[in-house]
Amino acid sequence: MNHGFTIVADAVMLRPFTLQDQAALTALTHQPEITDLLPDWKMTEEQLSEFLQFVVGSYERFDPQDVRIMLAVVHQESQQLIGWCGVFPNDMLDPSDYEVAYAISRDHRNKGYITEAVQALIMYLIEHTSLNRIVGIVKTYNPASRRVLEHTGFQYVNRRRLSDGEIYDYFELHSTHSDGKTTERIKPKPLSINLRRAEHEDAVVLTEICTRAFDHAIHVWAKGKHDLDSNLCPPGYGSVRMHEYVIREWDYYVVEADGCAIGGVSVNVLGHEIARLDKIYIDPVCQGRGVGSQVIRQIEAAFPHILHWRLETSGRQTSNHHFYEKLGYVCMYASESEYGYKKTTFPSPIDPSVQHDPGKEHQCVQANLDSMWYSSSTMKNSRITDCNLSESKLTNLNMTEMLLADLRLTNTKFEFCALDGVQFQDTHLGADNVPMQWKHCDLGGSRFVDCDLSGVELEACQVAGMKINGIPIESFIEAYEMLKLND
Repeated sequence: MNHGFTIVADAVMLRPFTLQDQAALTALTHQPEITDLLPDWKMTEEQLSEFLQFVVGSYERFDPQDVRIMLAVVHQESQQLIGWCGVFPNDMLDPSDYEVAYAISRDHRNKGYITEAVQALIMYLIEHTSLNRIVGIVKTYNPASRRVLEHTGFQYVNRRRLSDGEIYDYFELHSTHSDGKTTERIKPKPLSINLRRAEHEDAVVLTEICTRAFDHAIHVWAKGKHDLDSNLCPPGYGSVRMHEYVIREWDYYVVEADGCAIGGVSVNVLGHEIARLDKIYIDPVCQGRGVGSQVIRQIEAAFPHILHWRLETSGRQTSNHHFYEKLGYVCMYASESEYGYKKTTFPSPIDPSVQHDPGKEHQCVQANLDSMWYSSSTMKNSRITDCNLSESKLTNLNMTEMLLADLRLTNTKFEFCALDGVQFQDTHLGADNVPMQWKHCDLGGSRFVDCDLSGVELEACQVAGMKINGIPIESFIEAYEMLKLND
């Protein structure tokens, strides 16, 4: 084998590192875009010098039976060192695993350079060494690195928590012929999953997975941001606080495979025997491996008392339509923006977990209660979900400790209300961005935290003691008056 290790691709070439590369390599390791994902590269000048000497010396010790190599990635036109690429064992993986590792300067990203370098190195090593399988690991929040592996022909295997405590997606690439000139896409095995009730600390990872899943759906099914519906782009799907709310108030489950989160599913119970599958999402890298059907079957088994299931999906996601119909769901209505499905199940007559409670008979599901009057009634502990209350009037009510969440209150009026202790969280002004109006309200001592108050006007209001970022309003007024005197 030629120990020159120079591999010429199209826009880039790979060559051995030299000791003269230290300055350029130091500049790369000072980029947080690299070291935030690869913290081991946060080296002192002395540490980097020792490491570079080790790399340079490794070329003479190269063993085709035990591949350990790291090469510089150089831009062909400018001859500038823009990254690195290598294959070697990783202490966190199985001893038989040889991992491909790579990094590229922030100034040369999204141009296909590192994908070209990885492809060239892999084909070179498979052809000239005994390697017939190479692995790759990617942190779940690093989609750019994942795309490099996918574009190079790697196949996702599973998600793993390694010894550093981080969760990684594990990929493999296999050669198909002894000449090493072709690689094989191994058909992925079905994933075995389980559901775990989501807890508050799961909100961040669920938000990340949910965002990837719906961003992927938008990319596949929509023609741009103007071409969205509420099923392709559910309100708040990328908000950690929205996921915290659903964890707190609904039945929310983490979908796990090999002990790592790969998706989520939320259930909104609408009555004693009816529920809605609110959101089911699976990380795109894990889709197509039988996860969705397992999720629905396990959810249905977890709620044996639910006889009627409902769900909605986007009208354009035809793959979803086939998927739900295969699982026994029947289309109730269809439009360009939304398909509604239902499924009726029947509990086993000998199932001891399904009990009839004669004290819970009063429920109205899909009832037409238009223009009804409710007065002098006890509605304590009521649950009102997925109902149209537009143009209703709620007056003279005791609503102490009620939860009003996930609502649309466009042009709603609140008059003569006691709001002591009331909290407004994660609200917005709707699609039309119509401003709110507060008139004759006692808001003394209230706090506005992390709110968009741009363009807010205060007229004839008592502001004594008001503070903005800890600064008394009187100080602002005094400074303004001084400014006017100096003009």
